[in-house]
Amino acid sequence: MNTKEVFDNRAMKFDEMVKNRNNDELGLFEQYDEILEEIRERIVEYRAKSILDIGCGTGNLWVKLKDELDVTGIDQSLEMLLQCKRKQSGIRLKLGSFLDRPFWTGKFDIVVTTYAFHALDYNEKKGALNNMLEYLKDRGKIIIADFMFLNGEERRACKIQLYNKRREDLWEAVSKKYYTDIKKLKDYVRSKGCKIHCEHIVNFTWIVEIEK
Repeated sequence: MNTKEVFDNRAMKFDEMVKNRNNDELGLFEQYDEILEEIRERIVEYRAKSILDIGCGTGNLWVKLKDELDVTGIDQSLEMLLQCKRKQSGIRLKLGSFLDRPFWTGKFDIVVTTYAFHALDYNEKKGALNNMLEYLKDRGKIIIADFMFLNGEERRACKIQLYNKRREDLWEAVSKKYYTDIKKLKDYVRSKGCKIHCEHIVNFTWIVEIEK
């Protein structure tokens, strides 16, 4: 198998996973398309022109890309970026991650990330938020859609519930990632002098908006 086929397979598997969800017992990607549509609507409502998408993956957020939007995507996976380029030729792409030193300062109206923030532990999340704020223009906004718990108590209750169902395997899948603790997130964001609004959507998925 050549390099191009490996790249294609990895990216195509991701798109297949979020669309079919046959093995998604935790409902992680339930309402996936609807959530992306909701984020697009919020971006349009905010009248944003310049947008940075961190962890852009294969570009699913921009399926209905509007010509007037200036979108830049960052992802640490080259194969995801190649697939994104094939699907969405109007997006500028850059290889990188949440934790790289900011490539630009004060350039974007909105920084958005979908289904990627859970890869970062708590300290990495703080570093990522600092970078995201640096990317923003004054009065800019961060939008995060990802897997979260309201607090530590809710996390513990989820563990107990899954263990009572003898689904330790599902809890192991959850615990391997760093689902955001919303209470800790709120405390940190407010310590930076920013406003934050959190909305539960479905299962583990929340949408968070942070205003600089």
